[in-house]
Amino acid sequence: MNSSRSQNPFLLVLLTVGLLGLLSLLKPGLTVGGVALRPVRLLADVLRKDPGAARAALATAAGLAPPPPNGPAGPVAADTAGLRAALAADSLALAREAAARTRSNAPTPANLPGLDSFLAALRQTKATGSQTRIAYFGDSMIEGDLLTGDLRNLLQTAFGGSGVGFVPVNSITADFRETIHETFSPDWYEYNLLSDRRHPASYPLGISGHAFAPREVSNADSSGIVADTSWVQYRAGQRFAGTRRFAEARLFYGPGTRRDQVLVTTDGHRVPHPLAGTAPINELLLKPGTPARSMRLAFATHGPRPVYGVSFESPQGVVLDNFSFRGNSGMSLTKIPYAQLAAFGQLLDYRLIILHYGVNVADARNKNYVFYERAMTRVVDRMQRAFPRASILIIGMSDKSTRLDGEFVTDPSVPLLLAAQQRLAQHNHAAFWNLFEAMGGENSMKSWVEQSPPLANHDYTHLNSRGGQRIAGLLYGYLMGEYNRPTRPAAGPNRPDSTTRPPASSPDSANL
Repeated sequence: MNSSRSQNPFLLVLLTVGLLGLLSLLKPGLTVGGVALRPVRLLADVLRKDPGAARAALATAAGLAPPPPNGPAGPVAADTAGLRAALAADSLALAREAAARTRSNAPTPANLPGLDSFLAALRQTKATGSQTRIAYFGDSMIEGDLLTGDLRNLLQTAFGGSGVGFVPVNSITADFRETIHETFSPDWYEYNLLSDRRHPASYPLGISGHAFAPREVSNADSSGIVADTSWVQYRAGQRFAGTRRFAEARLFYGPGTRRDQVLVTTDGHRVPHPLAGTAPINELLLKPGTPARSMRLAFATHGPRPVYGVSFESPQGVVLDNFSFRGNSGMSLTKIPYAQLAAFGQLLDYRLIILHYGVNVADARNKNYVFYERAMTRVVDRMQRAFPRASILIIGMSDKSTRLDGEFVTDPSVPLLLAAQQRLAQHNHAAFWNLFEAMGGENSMKSWVEQSPPLANHDYTHLNSRGGQRIAGLLYGYLMGEYNRPTRPAAGPNRPDSTTRPPASSPDSANL
């Protein structure tokens, strides 16, 4: 009796080991009821593979060169028809062609073809104090002004300027963003890039990927604006010297009825302003008598009237707008109507557009990213046409880890997506900065997470504030390296950087 009981634990362990052994023989990627089963590797600690060799084999199978260096491999002639044909070709053949081209070309200076317009504007700012404006589009890697806050501070310290730039009416980052503090009434109705709501014609999306609808009121008395209408309040952040006061603000809104108005309160001083604009995008310039710490805007609208956001800036130096959108791959930017982008282009003279995406695209199940090249080519083309004086900078994705045989290693999709992002830059005369390589290359995310203090979160994908500051310093160093290169002749007539921008329309203005 006792002997039988003593054998039960042994049999149970034997049965468990046998079951795990059978599970380890199952094909990876097996799903049951739509749920992907995680692979079981019973002897992972004993039979550990070389992750570098595994990724090298994957790259060889895909016909890819090693992760690309910073900058295009060489100039590519503009050929839209040829690009469409290439994108429609077999994806594996396209990857092999790109790899062969990269291997055959001699090394060339990184990123020179793409940043000429931006660098010229920055030199002009340094010489005369004129404004240079940057739009930084990204996903959760930059939300809450992560990375961009530090980059903005570095640029404003070197070239002048103040303010956090464009801020939407409300944001999911309002509770933790340090560069500006925002509160708003709960009655705003929001349309955005990823919402299921259909965007009515009267509320087209704006440059941030949002359109906000204030609650309509019937009372035209400005005394009722404070309590009875949709409002938003901004308070200056104290982390950086350049964001501690509001020197100048620009409210961006769409068309509506002539009875609409906004009550603006700066540091307790209240002034009503009519919203008289009827253009697709209108601007109300707000200038406090002295730089303010807070600004509250209460809207009294009597019909549809989209409101997009407020830009806090100075007329000189560097302005950097953070356009973060959690969960965005970048491809959905085409949902912003081109007419809206072009209208913003009349008012915001961007000299650099940064596109920083990847973590929502990289997936180990994808063996090529031609679909991504195709979609992002449309995004870049629209940006180049809407903001013709802007340089375009494609930032290659950061390192991202996955667990392989019990170890966190670089996800095998990362080098594939990096190669696609470099080809995207090459085909569109854009600059390319390899963030993966700047971080330290293969398995760098693991070291960023596990060092003390850590630079990234334990999801082995996202940076923390220290990591954002580190990346901002690396990106600033890259930009200043390009800035300090000897100047080259101006871009030719076929280059996007050389396109002439039409004059902007005059905005409304008001002193507070």
